[in-house]
Amino acid sequence: MTYDIPGKVAVITGGASGMGKAMALRFGASGAKIVVADIEEPAIDSTVAQLGDSDIEAIGVVTNVSNEAAVLALRDITLERFGRADIVCLNAGVGAGGPMASLTKADWAWVLDVNLWGVINGLTAFLPALQAQDDGHIVITASVAGILSYPGMGPYNASKHAVLSIAESLHHELVAANSGVGVSALCPGLVNTNILDSERNRPEHYQKSALN
Repeated sequence: MTYDIPGKVAVITGGASGMGKAMALRFGASGAKIVVADIEEPAIDSTVAQLGDSDIEAIGVVTNVSNEAAVLALRDITLERFGRADIVCLNAGVGAGGPMASLTKADWAWVLDVNLWGVINGLTAFLPALQAQDDGHIVITASVAGILSYPGMGPYNASKHAVLSIAESLHHELVAANSGVGVSALCPGLVNTNILDSERNRPEHYQKSALN
């Protein structure tokens, strides 16, 4: 299945670095308008400027994907600016791990709230609009960790198994409905991104001492 990119609007969470930034640059180079959603405002500004230097129309929206209201606001800003969303890349993610016995509730909560609930919030916000226009594509960044289970990565493995299952379930629903909306799940191996430095963005309420 092919999907025409020119003139489409691509919304990318975690879009200011790593794989998300690569998506933004590639979709933009193919003729899409870009919405860069990320939790890091300086990185957003840099990415939007880089897109602009290549004459790609782009905006940036500071977005905490673990917060449903923030993702709904991202949708509203996208629709206000561009009138629609066509490609929704639910890509934002964090990594935290360690031996299972050493993990805290905060470790689990942080990873699952971003990696799993970030996807759920994205679907809640954008899927109805895509279905209403009967056109579009959702890209969910899972991982090879959603197929295998590596030691020392319990929360991350669990989150990626879950989002892969969500993507597969959604695929079957869309096919059964003969929908014009498609869904893809990416399952990359280790990629040279900033995810191993995720602690830089770990909010205070997810610190190890914050939850018991």
